[in-house]
Amino acid sequence: MRFILLWVLLVFSANSFAADRTEKIKTLMEAQGMLQMFGDSIEAGKQQQRDQAQRILNQFMAELKPSKEFEAKFRAEVERFNQALATPWTAQEIVNIWARVYGERFSDAELDQLVAYYSSPLGKKEVAASQAAMPELNRQLYAHVTPMIERATADFIQRMQIVAKECRCKR
Repeated sequence: MRFILLWVLLVFSANSFAADRTEKIKTLMEAQGMLQMFGDSIEAGKQQQRDQAQRILNQFMAELKPSKEFEAKFRAEVERFNQALATPWTAQEIVNIWARVYGERFSDAELDQLVAYYSSPLGKKEVAASQAAMPELNRQLYAHVTPMIERATADFIQRMQIVAKECRCKR
């Protein structure tokens, strides 16, 4: 009987400990602005994907000069492509995973210290500076990679057209 009571106490203590720890990690992540950063990152990725799909569409339109009917069909296919590549998770789901893999690297005392820092004026300033800098970092990285994406896309389309001509495939 004592064994059962001890076991029940341990289970409840462990659950309480886990809930308390999860709450600490959640508080820390809110103070760090993680939800906002992950959300912004997801949106930036979506926009980059839409931009790339639009560049591909523009190249098709310039080369094929389709009728309005087929232009609408091409645009619908681009939309299907964008939807197929949509991020399958939310910023909150990323935060939940991050909380688990990040949080296991800190003791409770360390988590308390981190929450205190990120709740302090300097910690808040650091979070604000990081959030303000992130769009500019994304812009610069995107500007750097855009010409590479455009070259690769143009080369891809050109190679596909060559293969299509060589194939003489039936449609």
